[in-house]
Amino acid sequence: MRPLRVGIAGLGRIASLYERDAKARRHYSSLTHAGAYARHPATVIVAGADPDQERRKDFGRRWGVPALYADTARMLAEARLDILSICAHPEAHLGILRQAAGRVPVVFCEKPFTNDSREIQLVLDLQKRTGMRVAVNLYRQYDPSHQAIATRLLRGRWGRVQRVNCFYGKGLRNMGSHALGYLMGIFGAPKAVRVLRVTMDSGLEEPTCDLFLETKDGIPILLQSCDFSHYRLFEFDFICTRGRVQIHDEGLRMRFFRVQANRAESGAREAVEHRCLRSTVGSALYHAVDHLVRLRRDPMLAARVSPSDYLALQNVIEEAQRQARRMGVAR
Repeated sequence: MRPLRVGIAGLGRIASLYERDAKARRHYSSLTHAGAYARHPATVIVAGADPDQERRKDFGRRWGVPALYADTARMLAEARLDILSICAHPEAHLGILRQAAGRVPVVFCEKPFTNDSREIQLVLDLQKRTGMRVAVNLYRQYDPSHQAIATRLLRGRWGRVQRVNCFYGKGLRNMGSHALGYLMGIFGAPKAVRVLRVTMDSGLEEPTCDLFLETKDGIPILLQSCDFSHYRLFEFDFICTRGRVQIHDEGLRMRFFRVQANRAESGAREAVEHRCLRSTVGSALYHAVDHLVRLRRDPMLAARVSPSDYLALQNVIEEAQRQARRMGVAR
């Protein structure tokens, strides 16, 4: 079976440049779109597009790609792609998706997916007309270890979920989308969204909000914002009736707790750590590429994170933004 032909629009950090970080490579075997495609046996990178000449040269040298374009539309017209990765600035996503419609069967798009829910609806209409299949890179949704925890939570492995506490930073549309995407992948769209506090963190142009969510089953979720300029913090803590699950270190460490007799009080119980799960988040992009390959070859397979899924997430973000504007903080 022939390898699938891949092109990448936007040749910046998540497309290729993160591969320069030797420290990150110790933890993430697939740091970038290009790195994941280059490592997958079913894909070959045949083209890249970026208006920056130096980025094009670096991309071509690093991945051995001769077909380099300053203009994405020309790449799409000439390169005969099976899969397109969109790694350009979010403001350009809708335009590139329109250019790709009817030319590329499968598109993998970075987040934030589009500028707003109206644009996502335009993408949904575009898919209906052209049959183009689109997946969004909320990479925890492609990571086997994160999905294993999600499945066990839904099956009641640790009993009923009582509440969820989370820490995130770097903006509601940026890292906030990863937190919301993972939570909504488990619990569905929340029935209630309330902004508790809004901050404009160092160097950001969008708000970072403390959010209270309530799931359709009444589970309270608290997302607490942190300024990443001090240090990075991205965590989930699932408090269940028969145990506890914690995802630490931006997904690199996963701890399970089970209930047993309390060490200090007769008749009481406590949750005690009993083991860790080996995280595979470092290879999440490789698994995403594997999903794209199957999406291209199996017309019945649904996208793991579809535009419809992201629309539900975007609706939560926009509700939070409306509340933040009423609080007089958001831009």
